[in-house]
Amino acid sequence: MSLHRIRMTFKGLLDPVVSFLVKIGLSAAGATIAGLFITIVSGWFVWKGDYLIGAIILIFGSLFDAVDGGIARLTKTSSKGGAALDSVMDRVGEILILTAVLAGKAGNEHDSLLYIIPLAMGGSLLVSYVRARAEGLGIKCEVGLFTRTERLVLVILGILGSEFWGSIVVVWACAIIAAGSWLTALQRLLKVTRDGKSIPLN
Repeated sequence: MSLHRIRMTFKGLLDPVVSFLVKIGLSAAGATIAGLFITIVSGWFVWKGDYLIGAIILIFGSLFDAVDGGIARLTKTSSKGGAALDSVMDRVGEILILTAVLAGKAGNEHDSLLYIIPLAMGGSLLVSYVRARAEGLGIKCEVGLFTRTERLVLVILGILGSEFWGSIVVVWACAIIAAGSWLTALQRLLKVTRDGKSIPLN
């Protein structure tokens, strides 16, 4: 099963949740902001080294992030402003969790995170930036394995695994995110360079 099909199946499973949230009056922007605040709470527990609680809360916060688009479509409130808010809050949430890993218990136990986390953050931001820059130039760019979804799953698994096998698990998860993000950013840059080579600037 392809990653795209897995994502579509997961979104389909969330349809009842989307319908419920719309019924209780939650807006798409509200879901986006709620997801960020829940992520902040998760970061607090990750920082303290309470990895199981942190992972569970992060999963819960991620559900809000996963449904905001569905809420916007169901309520016919989709907008470029909402899309921009969603993208920026996604980046903020990702930075907060990685910072919590670095500044907290895991960072105190593993000096290697001083190098791995900045690489993971930089790579993750580059993945998004290359796509945004490409789309700003009118070039579609969605290739690459390490999109936000894959990075989020990996960091959740790393945090969860740290509860049972020690914080070295989240170190390896972040290292994989760092390597995969930079490779994905390079893959996207090569595609944009190739596809846009024959397109003159206005």
